[in-house]
Amino acid sequence: MTNEEILLIAGPEGRDGELVAAAAAYRPRRVTVLIEARDPCWGWSERRDASTRRDRLAGLLTAVECATGATVVGLVGDPVELKLGGFDAIVGGHRLHAAA
Repeated sequence: MTNEEILLIAGPEGRDGELVAAAAAYRPRRVTVLIEARDPCWGWSERRDASTRRDRLAGLLTAVECATGATVVGLVGDPVELKLGGFDAIVGGHRLHAAA
């Protein structure tokens, strides 16, 4: 299956490998990686949680790009704040979704 753009929602940390494999199965051209968290200062805070989120996001961006060859962007936030209709598929989170 091929999808232009997918949203990859990172849930529990121990399942990132499964998430990357699921994204690769879609053969997307663009991927948005979202780590679910309410942390407005994740990008600059020196707190351990913020640093851990940045490191995880960086690892996911790299792994998804290597597995898919897609253009990949990432953020930390709440999926409710995104316009989910703009994605061909939504993968991950607390459950697997299919928007297409």
